Amino acid sequence: MTFSSIVMYPNNPDIQFDEPYYMKTHMPLVEATWKPHGLISWKVTKYPTAFDGSRSEFLIMATLEWESEDSLKAALQAPGTVEVFADIPNFTNSKPVTLAGSQL
Repeated sequence: MTFSSIVMYPNNPDIQFDEPYYMKTHMPLVEATWKPHGLISWKVTKYPTAFDGSRSEFLIMATLEWESEDSLKAALQAPGTVEVFADIPNFTNSKPVTLAGSQL
């Protein structure tokens, strides 16, 4: 069974988020670094508003699908992972919130 991880960026009033950099540089770095460890796929969704039209709590959400929970754990221990996390300030001033889990 696949395992999912979510990376969400809070939609703070002062958020700065360089979407082109994120999509053209950061996410390819994520894929290159973690695919050898079991990353199957990823997708990014933008949520500027909530259902009622108000400002959403999170602006950007990346969903990463893994072969297993052990794949995610191995990727997080990979040498290139330091570079993945060090790249965050290059595209945002928002600290990401992360989740990991499997389907019920």
